Amino acid sequence: GGLFSPHAPGRIRGPACCVLQQRGVKVQVEGRKPPTLIADAMPTIRGFKKRNFDQTIEVAVRLNIDPRKQDQAMRGLAVLPKGTGRNVRVAVFATGPAAEEAKKAGATIVGGDDLVDQVKGGFMEFDRCVATPAMMQSLSKIARILGPRGMMPNPKVGTVTDNMTEAIGGLMSGVTFKAEKAGIIHVPIGKMSFPDEDLLANLEAVLKVLVILRPKGIKEPYIRSCYMSAAMSESLRLDPEEVSLLATGRGLDKDAQKEEVKQVAKTGWVDKAALDWDSVDPQTVVSKKLRRYLEERRKLAAKRQEQGADS
Repeated sequence: GGLFSPHAPGRIRGPACCVLQQRGVKVQVEGRKPPTLIADAMPTIRGFKKRNFDQTIEVAVRLNIDPRKQDQAMRGLAVLPKGTGRNVRVAVFATGPAAEEAKKAGATIVGGDDLVDQVKGGFMEFDRCVATPAMMQSLSKIARILGPRGMMPNPKVGTVTDNMTEAIGGLMSGVTFKAEKAGIIHVPIGKMSFPDEDLLANLEAVLKVLVILRPKGIKEPYIRSCYMSAAMSESLRLDPEEVSLLATGRGLDKDAQKEEVKQVAKTGWVDKAALDWDSVDPQTVVSKKLRRYLEERRKLAAKRQEQGADS
């Protein structure tokens, strides 16, 4: 059949496409759909085949990380401002004042060593777990039960704490996630019945958490791709520019980002007297060219400061 399709001249297909991509050559993959705007993705998913239940909407975010490295083994908790759409049963392993606080915060079941014994006996009527640091030694007895189910309390995601109100509130309105081997994170952001505005708010919250947890030294692009889908539907690749805007907390205001680049371009990328660029965090800038400039500017300022200190 050759390397080029007669139906799409210039588009490479077959094994040659993979070889060229591995060598860093950018090719247009035959049949790949263009990215979908976030505002269009949600109505499109609703237009797929109807199901007789309220499907969960999920995003799959591929990050430029290697979870096999200890400093890049990302996991965390994202609190969704519009909720998860499901009733989360929280079990709390605590005694004393912390147990009383947990009951007031709405925990499904609260207990100490007695609850540990119940779990050892097969009791699993809960979805998430919280524990005080003092109870972690007792929980080691049931680590083999909770661990494989992803329920074992972990200080990295805030489920080993004495602040029961915050932890339980986060679990009831939040979702935990963990990066897979390929650096992909799957996170539910709501239900099909949610308004588009609520799903967008939850998506923005998840992306912001991923940016906050970004390991040091990760090269761009940090977020390589983002797909959205329902529980039983095909996935849609979201527009990477919009995803970056949401992740950096700037909404979907592309006009503001373009105006920012224009103001800098007018000065020839040299004189920036009109703007206070020293106060701008390079990681919050969408434009790659502007981000590189700001990073170099900070390095030069630090170098000059060191030279001044030496003299």
